[in-house]
Amino acid sequence: MERETLLPAGPEEVWEALTDEDWLSEWFAPEVELEPYEGGEIAVRDGEDERTGTVETVIEEERLSFTWQRPGGEPSRVDLIVEAIPAGTRLIVVETAAGPRGLAAAGPLAAASWASRLARLARGLALAPVA
Repeated sequence: MERETLLPAGPEEVWEALTDEDWLSEWFAPEVELEPYEGGEIAVRDGEDERTGTVETVIEEERLSFTWQRPGGEPSRVDLIVEAIPAGTRLIVVETAAGPRGLAAAGPLAAASWASRLARLARGLALAPVA
């Protein structure tokens, strides 16, 4: 599953929104714990939905990658790729299944979930005060 959005903010602001727990709780899920370094942990809770995982790649203002899964579920890898563009930042999200069943069953649901998250992120960045 791949999604892309153009954001009205520079890469440094987008990076903060991707790695700061307060920002993450505004757009990603109500409860997010993130240790934004390689080998760090991630825990995401949204009501009954809970996923935990491990941060794999951190390239500041360029890429954040982690694996996560629901209890008893198949793991997947999420890559958040940050690209500077003249009008702000392009954020590309790629979620790839690591297990044999993959994202096939949840494909449309996963895509809709990311679309909703990215729309909240764009709104939040558009409303954020300029430093």
